[in-house]
Amino acid sequence: MAREEHTDQPIWPQDIRRLLWMQGVMNTSHFMTIPLLALYMSANLQFGAAALASVMSANLLCAQVLPLAAGAVADRFGSHRIITLGLMLRGLGFLGFGCFDGVGAWIGCAVLAGTGVACYEGGVYGLFGRQPRERLSALFASNNQMLNAGAAIGPIIGGLAALGQIRVAFGVSAILFILLSAVAHRAKFGSSVRFVRQPMMKNVKAAATHAGLWRLIAVSLPWFFLFPQLYVAFPMYAGQLAGPHAASAIYVLNGVVGLAFIMLAKRWMTRVNPASLTTWAYLGAGFAFASLAVLQGIEWFLLFIVAYTVIETLLLPTLESMTASLATDGSQGTFFGVMSAVGALSGAAGYYVGSWLIVNRSPAETWSALGSVGFLGFTVSVLLLRRSQSNGSLH
Repeated sequence: MAREEHTDQPIWPQDIRRLLWMQGVMNTSHFMTIPLLALYMSANLQFGAAALASVMSANLLCAQVLPLAAGAVADRFGSHRIITLGLMLRGLGFLGFGCFDGVGAWIGCAVLAGTGVACYEGGVYGLFGRQPRERLSALFASNNQMLNAGAAIGPIIGGLAALGQIRVAFGVSAILFILLSAVAHRAKFGSSVRFVRQPMMKNVKAAATHAGLWRLIAVSLPWFFLFPQLYVAFPMYAGQLAGPHAASAIYVLNGVVGLAFIMLAKRWMTRVNPASLTTWAYLGAGFAFASLAVLQGIEWFLLFIVAYTVIETLLLPTLESMTASLATDGSQGTFFGVMSAVGALSGAAGYYVGSWLIVNRSPAETWSALGSVGFLGFTVSVLLLRRSQSNGSLH
């Protein structure tokens, strides 16, 4: 990444800079097809709510449970090969989405793609977590900036590719992931990072018995429940309000607003108490989701997406930097894996509940229920996060 004035943004090692750029390209490929996935299953393949949620949950569970193993492997053996494998598996999974129509086949492809996410993120976040602790907030803010750039560009490309046939978007995304795996194989990410090669079970035990990590996990669970709505409830509701193209529009808006906000607020975010940032972001989430119970219509929903994106852009890098700050030396990937694995349970519940609410309940009931989860996150944050926290550690 480019340097900031003075010391606000450090000059990252070359392999970390390359990895940040790859995060942007990877998310471009990801968001080429994700906006179309739930809508394609319901409108084109005629999948019911249970089948749709099963596909999405299979992807989520593999993507968030398997990082426990992937992170431990990356901690023990390094990240290069597991990042390459992850990108290849994602490409094969998306290729399958373009080739098959049955529920069982789609669940299998979702497992493949989700396993790819687990391998890729286990390697990436293991590397990020090994950067100097005083730079973690800036690094994860930069990571969020690149991810938002991809989230802004990807839906536009995917929407254009899908004008003739949605399967074309799946194919283009698959090819891009496979090409990225070839780039990752040659780039040898992690060359600048010193790995403390401890036994994998020692790393798992260190993470599983860390009280501060479990407090942070408890704080994160409401967000893990709300975040999957970006892939299920949001596109389905936008489709109900304004047709299928509205689903892609919300992802473009999500990416553009997120990119603009992180560019404006990145320096500020690195200086604010992360506990306070998390607490107030949850309060904002509660009010934002609940507001849709009374403010119905596509214009209000798009305004909600703006508010949601600001909240997401605050919460994600803050939770990631706190996780990295808690990790003991040599077990960074494993700490992220434990956080991800436990969060998968809440995320899977979010997929099922969100899709069921959109299909079976009124907008007022749907958004009131989701808003209550945001208020729960606020309450848990107040109880478990100490406002005196200033360095990302939980005491």
